[in-house]
Amino acid sequence: MIYLRALAFQIGFVLSVIVWAPVCLAFFWLPPIPRFRVVSQWGRFTVWWCQVTCGLSYRVVGFEHVPSTPCVILAKHQSTWETLCFLQLFPPHAWVLKRELLQIPLFGWAMAMSEPIGIARQQRRRALEQVLEQGQQRLATGRYVIIFPEGTRMAPGQTGRFRSGGVQLAQAAGCLILPVAHNAGSFWRRREFIKRPGVITIEIGAPIEARSGTVEAVNSRVQAWVAETTARLERDLRVAGDAR
Repeated sequence: MIYLRALAFQIGFVLSVIVWAPVCLAFFWLPPIPRFRVVSQWGRFTVWWCQVTCGLSYRVVGFEHVPSTPCVILAKHQSTWETLCFLQLFPPHAWVLKRELLQIPLFGWAMAMSEPIGIARQQRRRALEQVLEQGQQRLATGRYVIIFPEGTRMAPGQTGRFRSGGVQLAQAAGCLILPVAHNAGSFWRRREFIKRPGVITIEIGAPIEARSGTVEAVNSRVQAWVAETTARLERDLRVAGDAR
């Protein structure tokens, strides 16, 4: 049954891209923030469809920590699910993502409407320049910036090295850093077709002053909070037996 549920989700997911991408492209003339709101409705539908077909819902802890002014969000990256959920969860924002994603027909074209920061990860110096330059521009126009500092999806129990570009951006822009942890990878694992039913927990930490220390010190503080909180969320799942 779990495979049939996953198949139903996948069919709906593909059809939603086919339908929604042209809709997003039709609103190219809108300013960036209204365009983002159009794109984010697709994320809202997909998260709802995942709950309907796969029984996968979520809860948020600490949403009151989200600042009213744009900030840099540094989040754990475990699965595809959080990229969809964040579209509806956070205020209008721009992603830092690999440039190749924007070249995917329909899906990538629609995502480009939200003006993400597409980088070539192998060109690290140029990628950092893009994050600092375009990130400050996005923040100045009222949008938050979301970065996965590990650079790629990490399996539950694994932590990658946190790149410091997000902290450098926040320091250059003089804005806050918002750390985010979750356990989505325990339900929707990387490169797995099935989605396990249950309740994903997203935990949002207290904002961190970007200029409260050196880049290295602040980056280490963010990494420690995200790693420790993610480990606790995964441990709580094992105790509860929710992720099977």
